[in-house]
Amino acid sequence: SNANIIADVGSFLFVFVLLLTIPAIKLQSIFIISFLIFLFFVISNEMPSKNTLVDSLNYVLIFAGLIPTLGLVRATAFRLISVKESQSRLSKLSENHMAPGFQLAAHLFGAVINTGVFAMLSAALPKTSSSIYRKRAAEAALRGMSSSAIWSPFFVAFVVGQTYIDPLSAWTGLAVGVGVALVFSISSIMAINNGNFFTNLVMSTSCLIPVLPILIFIIFVVINAAIFFKLTALSAIIIVMPILVGLYFCYRPNQARSIVTETVAHLKSSTDDIVVISVAMIIGFLITKDLNALKTLSNLQIFSVPSWFILIFIPTAMASLSLIGIHPVISSTVLLSIFTNSNFQISAPLIMQAHLIGWCTGTMSSISSLSVITCSRLFNTSSIKLCYGVNTVTTLLFALIGGTVLSVIERIL
Repeated sequence: SNANIIADVGSFLFVFVLLLTIPAIKLQSIFIISFLIFLFFVISNEMPSKNTLVDSLNYVLIFAGLIPTLGLVRATAFRLISVKESQSRLSKLSENHMAPGFQLAAHLFGAVINTGVFAMLSAALPKTSSSIYRKRAAEAALRGMSSSAIWSPFFVAFVVGQTYIDPLSAWTGLAVGVGVALVFSISSIMAINNGNFFTNLVMSTSCLIPVLPILIFIIFVVINAAIFFKLTALSAIIIVMPILVGLYFCYRPNQARSIVTETVAHLKSSTDDIVVISVAMIIGFLITKDLNALKTLSNLQIFSVPSWFILIFIPTAMASLSLIGIHPVISSTVLLSIFTNSNFQISAPLIMQAHLIGWCTGTMSSISSLSVITCSRLFNTSSIKLCYGVNTVTTLLFALIGGTVLSVIERIL
């Protein structure tokens, strides 16, 4: 329940942490936060009430648990024998099979550890690899990790979607993403990489066999916990994953200290992410509670699009805006606020999937994306080249084609 003293105290402490964190964040993050605040005052003509503001703070309190939980999972995953075996097999792939292997590995591992997959895959690169080789590997890893957001509940994208879409429709939209991700992975591997597709697939999937059982088990446990206890995906992750890690500590007590130490280090390196996401979600919450603001947005001519075009517009708009540095957390908040209200009679699960495709394409090629920044640093390649290269074309085509397919499905249904 939001109406309890623990939530209120927790919200106060979390805001205190955010305020202390602001001086330590990068200039780019300050620009994003300033833009978000400016956007709010442009859209909203009045200050939120005290109760609404408190509710918004309670709403984002869950992010105080998300970042350390994902850091804990990532630190633990690096120490699993099955993960190390997959990493070893990836390092032995030939140059022809490297990109497909990295894309599929990033897709599966990234579904659980998100950007942590870049650290794992970059460590599998040969030390003598050329700059071109590293760039191809980084692009493939970005495609794989970003596209797992289409179906994985371990991403902030799913939490944002659940804010505007009922739980059943959100989970249904996520299930649609399994098929979408499969088609995207196959078609992008065939289009971008040389060589026989089936040979690439066999060589790549052989590297992932050691880790498949544990990934399937984790996702199965999280989804069932969410359904059985009627939790959001993020709540289920924050509750279930530390329990699983705790069981691992019982099995490997000698690793507990190093995992906790690495988790703390992850928290220190995630300050920008925590502040930007929290501010974006607070402003998104305030906008959705402001009827006048929603009316103002709905009256904008840019959003006067035919109903059949909405499912195309959402991902393509998010992808296009990402190319000029506007992060999906900003664009999705505005778009979902508008197109999930009663004025538009569009299938909620399909809107959810359109949003997830937009998030995938946005994080794949945005200069302000944490994914691009992290991948660039770990693979020692230019973030500009990662954003504006083969992934740019991939981003725009996927958003357009994916949205079109969803629109066709909506018309048929």
